[in-house]
Amino acid sequence: MKLLGGGMFILRPAISGGRLPDQAKSCLDQLLELLGRNDLPVTSVYKAILFLNHVENGEKERGLDEITEMVRTTLHRDMLVILLDQPPVQHDVVMEVYYYDFSQWGCSFHSTGQGNALVFSREGERISAGISCSGVQDYRDGALHAFSGVEKLLAETGFSMGDIVRQWNYIPRILNYEGPYQHYQLFNEARARHYGNHFEQKGFPAATGIGTSGTKILIEYIAVSGSGVVTIPIDNPEQVPAYRYPQEYLKGEAVERLKSTPKFERGRYLSVNGRDMVFVSGTAAIRGPNVVYPENSDLQTLYTIDNIEQLVSKKNLEKQGIRTDELAFDYVRVYLKDRNDYPVVLKYCREKYGEVPCVWIEADICRDELMVEIEGQLVRNHPQALK
Repeated sequence: MKLLGGGMFILRPAISGGRLPDQAKSCLDQLLELLGRNDLPVTSVYKAILFLNHVENGEKERGLDEITEMVRTTLHRDMLVILLDQPPVQHDVVMEVYYYDFSQWGCSFHSTGQGNALVFSREGERISAGISCSGVQDYRDGALHAFSGVEKLLAETGFSMGDIVRQWNYIPRILNYEGPYQHYQLFNEARARHYGNHFEQKGFPAATGIGTSGTKILIEYIAVSGSGVVTIPIDNPEQVPAYRYPQEYLKGEAVERLKSTPKFERGRYLSVNGRDMVFVSGTAAIRGPNVVYPENSDLQTLYTIDNIEQLVSKKNLEKQGIRTDELAFDYVRVYLKDRNDYPVVLKYCREKYGEVPCVWIEADICRDELMVEIEGQLVRNHPQALK
């Protein structure tokens, strides 16, 4: 994470086919070479996310423990290892690895059994990266359990729910139903309950809610606190805020009298001691509250890119008090409902984002008609900054 004086590597196996653990090892071998070339110790790595294609590889229930242990043995144990049942579009394994500047930040590792968190501290500023998961069979209880895990981690590390600025919600079979209740809507009910009024004065976190083919709800978050922290929610003038969606746009029956809306911002600005970035939430082809060009991946991609452009435009950011000079994308993640759409979506993304590092994932998106979702982040003083 650039705020921590570090960065990230995106790794893909040098071998094709074979067992997932063997492909993960190929990524780790490349990582060790990169770390050595950049004079980075293995302890500078604090998070590894592995996107895994279990279905095509035939290892749905095998190899996960082996991969986790391999990562921790190769690197170190006081780090976050996240395995996601989300197939990469072109490979069976893709690995994102995040590192920090250990000369600038102190770091401590915390575990509750249900989740893990790292806390980075320096001169009164504190940043936490954490994960909580739940394998409870009942979907509603599972979502509540996952959020309870987040609350427990935050409390044990000296943060509160209202300190979260970015959240990734990995939701198994997001569009499916449990009885009359949609999975995504049950997740939103749990989110609303645990958020309470924590974000009443500061706006919600930037967030992504995306489907997986796994069995566990997993919540990943970044939380910040300290006197040198500035964070501002960012609205998109072309979209209705998700937390204001009308009831008819929320699927399934209500658990209580009314269905809870998705509680997140379209984007969020964060500055810690002069290091600035903008989180772009998972963004799709939605104008107002409506899906634009249902099931048309070509036009949805163009609309999604335009929505992001509106969100991070000079006019929109400066209206919300955010300085825009030398802000540019340094990472993009693209989710496709159908990997066969990859060539055309790649063309549009290349035209817009050039050689910005990008990860391509096949996953269900939060509405049936949506084919593409894009998230990303911008950092200041990036060499590709748009003037």
